[in-house]
Amino acid sequence: MSAGRRWRAEGAPAEDSVRPHVLWLPPAEVIDYFREVREVLAPYEDIVAPIADDDLHWTIQGALSHDYADERVGPRQLKDAAEAVRIDLAEQKPFTIDIGPVALSRSAILARVWPHDASSNPPLHLNLRVRAGLTNAGLVLPEATETYFPHMSAAYGKVDTHYLNQMDRADDLASSLLRRARHHVTVRVKSVWLVMETQHPDRHAYTFERIQELPLGR
Repeated sequence: MSAGRRWRAEGAPAEDSVRPHVLWLPPAEVIDYFREVREVLAPYEDIVAPIADDDLHWTIQGALSHDYADERVGPRQLKDAAEAVRIDLAEQKPFTIDIGPVALSRSAILARVWPHDASSNPPLHLNLRVRAGLTNAGLVLPEATETYFPHMSAAYGKVDTHYLNQMDRADDLASSLLRRARHHVTVRVKSVWLVMETQHPDRHAYTFERIQELPLGR
């Protein structure tokens, strides 16, 4: 995990590795999909770290570790924020998405999250509503530097595959994904979770503590 992607600066307290997030957590059929992908990834664990079932997620939005009052955000503060987020989600009806196929990026193995109905973009609308709810609750959001890109990760990179000595391995992995992981899975999105998420750079992993589930359209 490159230094630019790390939440905690060198010398900062360990708590800076924990941030509040809103995630969508996958049901059984999506977990099964990623288990199939992990079979393709198994020979390449020298360059990627597959994500465990319990850690699979789609990030809707994250927030910084301190709020506008410069207080550290913990489970209690996140529970307090739940009502503000719920209000903004009341107008967001459940919707259907397609996940996949997977592809190799510079830092991860990604499965794009697509709206099942191409005439609308509910993943983007969900992100915007969650952003509004978190902001109304007093949480500070990272500056949006690029267009929202809904995706789920199947694995995180252990090394920069653009280095010459890793390019052949990366090419082999990309070819394997093209041959064996070109399918997708369709699923309904009915709720999201408020969580406290922890970044583990040494393990190339993220874990999270579930705080509260919020239904869509209620």
